[in-house]
Amino acid sequence: MPLLEIDGLTWLTHGVRQRLSPGPLTLDAEQAAVVVAGDPAAGEAFADVLLGLESPHEGRLRLDDRDVTALSTADRAIGLVPAGGGLLPHLTVRRNLELAARKDLALVSHGQVAYMSGWMDIQGFMRAKPHELAHDERLTVALARVMCRPMPPKVVVVEDRTGCEPCHAAVSRALHSKLAVLIVTDDGTRVTSLASSARVWEITDADQP
Repeated sequence: MPLLEIDGLTWLTHGVRQRLSPGPLTLDAEQAAVVVAGDPAAGEAFADVLLGLESPHEGRLRLDDRDVTALSTADRAIGLVPAGGGLLPHLTVRRNLELAARKDLALVSHGQVAYMSGWMDIQGFMRAKPHELAHDERLTVALARVMCRPMPPKVVVVEDRTGCEPCHAAVSRALHSKLAVLIVTDDGTRVTSLASSARVWEITDADQP
């Protein structure tokens, strides 16, 4: 069984029902796939369904042979690396990671933060603010933040947006960390550099043949 399976999934983007083409999307650990969206709104709507922020119209999402379609964001092992990193700009790298590792309102897992900073090789700028980092460094921190969560991800959704610098560094690091990587892009010109043509899906209108 594949690690991730998206089968018959449809969802709404501004009232339009959309789906993936072609057929089911399957993904294994240490494997990358690209989903091409026609615009940022379509990509964001799809990512929200994957992350459990929105419910699909129909279909199912299976992770590690478990149906997670109706589970909350906290209960599915799918994380997000937003375009640009999405780090809290007023906090240091360390504090961004600590907030992700927090298991309740009072407890922070310092051990998890220390381990992840070493694994991702970011110890040198734990006191830096996001604006002091290079683009690839911000994406690496964003990936580390996802991996610090109480439920570490098995799948990472990496947003790639027109106007933002490419996400290749985050994809490479996630694959090295034995994660499955689903890149959601609205920039079709980057597809060939992100995955082979055999691993590309498109977001289309569900009512079209």
